[in-house]
Amino acid sequence: MSAKDLIAQSIVWESVVGWTPECLDNGPEMLTRFDKAGFSFVSLTIGADWDKPEATLKHFAQQRRWIERQHRYRIIETVDDIGAAKADGQMAVSFHLQGAGPLGYEPTLIDFWYRLGIRWMILAYNTRNPLGDGCHEPSDAGLSMLGRAFVAEANRCGMLLDASHAGIRTSLDMIALSEKPIVISHSSMRALKDHERNVTDEQVKALAARNGVVGINSIGAFLTEDNQSGLEPLVRHIDHVVQLVGPDHVGLGLDVVFYQDFMTKLYDAGPMMAQRGYPRPPWADVKPEILPDLVEALIGLGYGEPAIKGILGENFLRVARENWRIAPAK
Repeated sequence: MSAKDLIAQSIVWESVVGWTPECLDNGPEMLTRFDKAGFSFVSLTIGADWDKPEATLKHFAQQRRWIERQHRYRIIETVDDIGAAKADGQMAVSFHLQGAGPLGYEPTLIDFWYRLGIRWMILAYNTRNPLGDGCHEPSDAGLSMLGRAFVAEANRCGMLLDASHAGIRTSLDMIALSEKPIVISHSSMRALKDHERNVTDEQVKALAARNGVVGINSIGAFLTEDNQSGLEPLVRHIDHVVQLVGPDHVGLGLDVVFYQDFMTKLYDAGPMMAQRGYPRPPWADVKPEILPDLVEALIGLGYGEPAIKGILGENFLRVARENWRIAPAK
């Protein structure tokens, strides 16, 4: 089967598209590019750990209404809605939070956000918060008691948990404590690029043992020693996971940085990003139009159709189906 036919027959899932207020100048154009490139589903980052509940709620309400008015896109509630949107010629859209700040670190708000349309969330983002340590914290202390309460409540509510940006111990705690599989939605492999934002083989093995999925990030700082991106290093990180735990536990979390000006301002605001191994933006990444070449490369490595369809989206669909609820939480 050709790459074009495989893409047409697959749910193609992108885990992370920036959609906080800082990202919106070029956001609509990037959504169009994902749609035209053949992606079936994208999830939008509607809030981050530094955002407050009231401001995030207002932003979310405005952006949800904007998406609802775009005939090319469909906001989904269930896993089945994703396939239905594809069948109708629409790109499915959902939302997530990169950190628990928009909840005010209050676990009882998880169900509230789920009912509004948030379908997964990161608990700790890079640094320490009341829930646990992020990936750049030297103490690597793991989940707090509050973080453990968040895991239990997320499981009850159907909220998928995401360990990207989490510390190693925090992620391992999340994997072990969750009654349902979790994801690491947009992180690359530390065995191939030793960066604190990347994940270790130990983390991926633990994730796979509980039926989870890691989405490979395309930002060059996480792929190569010279911080360059492209098809070859992206495929190398995907294949590393496949050789480590099999093709059922890897997907796409390209994390396209189309808001380079904002990242440059963030980088220049203080020394922390430079100290933690980030180059000064602009950052190299892989754009959605690479999709046919990516599929061709996987075919060239001898991957079969089921494995490729899994990597394109069915692996993430499986985990979503095991987490997202249909009826209200009890």
